[in-house]
Amino acid sequence: MTAYHLEKSGPLHDQFESFRTILVDGLTAEQFADMYAQTACYGLFAAKCSALGQPFSRIHAGHYVPKTNPFLRNLFNQIVGYDIDDRLVWAVEHLVVVLNHADIAAILANFGSLSRQEDPVVHFYETFLKHYDPNMREMRGVYYTPEPVVSYIVRSVDLLLKQRFKLRDGLADSSRLESGLHKVQILDPAVGTGTFLYAVFKRIFAKFRKNKGMWSTYVC
Repeated sequence: MTAYHLEKSGPLHDQFESFRTILVDGLTAEQFADMYAQTACYGLFAAKCSALGQPFSRIHAGHYVPKTNPFLRNLFNQIVGYDIDDRLVWAVEHLVVVLNHADIAAILANFGSLSRQEDPVVHFYETFLKHYDPNMREMRGVYYTPEPVVSYIVRSVDLLLKQRFKLRDGLADSSRLESGLHKVQILDPAVGTGTFLYAVFKRIFAKFRKNKGMWSTYVC
């Protein structure tokens, strides 16, 4: 699916144009092909991890993509599900056969045994990219940060905000400057799989554990 082989019309070309319009302006055909391949390969692996003990096929795979992410679910189904380009069916079916022969249960058996919180699908992306394209992994800085380390960093920032900056609620502080901007703003320019942002949200939500009714007011 290089620039030479990507037609100027058809389902693949339509997806390519959608990617350029919605996700990455200036996306090349080669980059699109790479994103397509990664979504198919790693998406199937993620779905297989969620489908332990359940029937797993190309058609079943999309069912295990979280419904909470309709964009990803729809994109995944276009790539490997009912709407797949007929010329790519053989490649996806081959990946499904490989995954069905892998002992996923054994791979995940002791994963996260220390923290009981680690997400294998997030963790294994670093390993996947290491073998898929090590140069891309280094260029994009795809290095998984263990959850205990993420938790320590987030808790430390929360404590510093309370002690050094005198913001009683730490990361959950909602006070504003005279300009109207919030004093505490969370920015993760290299968000990756969102591990740090998830830990921040989890830390903030913990403040509302005893009064969850206030959570909706806070997030609005």
